[in-house]
Amino acid sequence: MTRLGTQETTMAGTDPQGAAAAQGAVALDFVTVIFRPEAQMLRLQARSMARFLDPASVNSILVVLNDEDEAACRAAIEPLRPDWGPLAEKVRIVPGSSLLRRRPQGVPAALERAWVAGPRCAWRHWRDRGLGRPRAVYGWARNNGWLMQQAFKLLAVEEASGSHVVILDAKNFFIRPTDASEFVDPEGRPRVEVSDPSPKMHLWAHASAAKLGQTLPEGIPIPPALTPVVHRREEMARAVELIAGKLGCLECFFARRSENATEFMLLFVAMGGGRPGWSDRFAPRDTPPVLRVEGGTTLGGAIETAQSGDFALMSLHRRNFFTLTPEERAGFADWLCALGLLSRPEEMEDLLAA
Repeated sequence: MTRLGTQETTMAGTDPQGAAAAQGAVALDFVTVIFRPEAQMLRLQARSMARFLDPASVNSILVVLNDEDEAACRAAIEPLRPDWGPLAEKVRIVPGSSLLRRRPQGVPAALERAWVAGPRCAWRHWRDRGLGRPRAVYGWARNNGWLMQQAFKLLAVEEASGSHVVILDAKNFFIRPTDASEFVDPEGRPRVEVSDPSPKMHLWAHASAAKLGQTLPEGIPIPPALTPVVHRREEMARAVELIAGKLGCLECFFARRSENATEFMLLFVAMGGGRPGWSDRFAPRDTPPVLRVEGGTTLGGAIETAQSGDFALMSLHRRNFFTLTPEERAGFADWLCALGLLSRPEEMEDLLAA
């Protein structure tokens, strides 16, 4: 393996895109990868963008479909366009399958793609039916949705055209007025959280380095792999090319061979994470931009924190979004009305309808 502290790479040098962004206007491409069960969450994100996101900062909003039935997913998402308000004309719905343009090299790679794209997971609904499980919606070609989401987050850079890419999850929604300065500093450097990542994220980082044939020095700062994640578009595109060159078809890698490697940690490694100069290309932030409802955090407690803090976004996971107690629903509805994201509390029932 190559030690990252000594390897030379074009990714670690001065990036001309950064200088260009510092001199001109920052234009953000927002990317959210979605499947049908998250449609209502996307509605909340869309409304929050319409209300709080500075239109001048938005180059495009890319909604990438990661669903076993892309036509059905598009049919669920298309009616949400009015929720983006003045940003609706910047919304592009992108089938995940349209991002899979690179043809595999050689017979083994072609066979792997054919397997992953078809018979590998075709049996899943029959298994679920036999086990008496509720009908589930899977990701592209019925592969694991979380794993396919990672592939599409990387590949979506091909559809971006602005100066920077901001990757969101459906669980993220804005809670105060926000513009490009929340994600990019005046010099064009993407803002990145500075924290002590969990052991799990250290595992992901080292596993990602191993997949790229490298090792990370011990004790280096590792940014948490949590959305929102911001990168200069051109730098991210070069990193994705490097990753694909090492790992092959990304949909196949994430379907079958990713193990503990993740999309954001692969980007971290491919962009020179762990080498001198990496941190100089990013703008560290002491406080996260997003208030995350996780662990022992209750929604009510998070709302109280949001009202007294300066967070730009909130993150409410799907497993919490659709399992709110009646009391939590009422409090959440009142808060969303106060934010202007609901016109009346009764709309909450439609929003939470799975």
